[in-house]
Amino acid sequence: MLVEDITSDKASKLIGTIDTLILPVGTVEAHGPHCSVAADIIVPVKMAQEIEKLAGDRVLVAPIIPYGHTWHLKDFPGSHDIPGEILSEYVFQVLKGFYLSWKIKYAILLNGHGGNDHALALAGEKAASLGLKTILLDWWSGPFMEVLNKVVPDFDGHGGEGETSLVWNCGEKYVDASIIPKEDHLRPKSDSIAASSNVFDSGYAKAVIPRAYIGRPSRASAEKGKRLNEEGARLVVELVDRVRAGKFS
Repeated sequence: MLVEDITSDKASKLIGTIDTLILPVGTVEAHGPHCSVAADIIVPVKMAQEIEKLAGDRVLVAPIIPYGHTWHLKDFPGSHDIPGEILSEYVFQVLKGFYLSWKIKYAILLNGHGGNDHALALAGEKAASLGLKTILLDWWSGPFMEVLNKVVPDFDGHGGEGETSLVWNCGEKYVDASIIPKEDHLRPKSDSIAASSNVFDSGYAKAVIPRAYIGRPSRASAEKGKRLNEEGARLVVELVDRVRAGKFS
């Protein structure tokens, strides 16, 4: 059930009857020259809508938190960064509100942006201290990788084939097909002991991904995005049902 479809009168009758919250979280960030800077918002929103279609009143789907922690790509045009500690506290307060007001027992943080992970993990830890069982899901990792690699072999990451496909599935207006880069920009190999996401240097991102995308966006299609979205949503609903049954593995 979508929160935006619920009136106050209806809410008074629903409180305590839906025990699982889906809370999408995104950010505003450059995704190559071709994708909307709101890619990390519209993708989890689309997936959350599909989850609601499949799960019905087993879940309460909240409006997305649209601004996130975008430190690594903050200097690209169109990007917007919220400090991690502020995002973490804000998400925690949102979770706390649903826990207290809606009597939610379980929360799924459906994350659209990797830079949010640390802040969301801290929010989940604090929510757990209240008694709210919280799970952080990134649509590009964990159980989603099997689907991603089936539809987009060697899933290529930020603004590449997979993500561009998901954005395209949300609407043609979100991808400028006329300027999708034809050249591949594969994930850079590094002899550094640190992962690229753990290098904190204001010039590093522009040095390694100068056009703000990684992979092969020229191979993207709305059809691939539709399949990724539907199969990803199915996995989330399966997880919701396991968690509600007390099965966390």
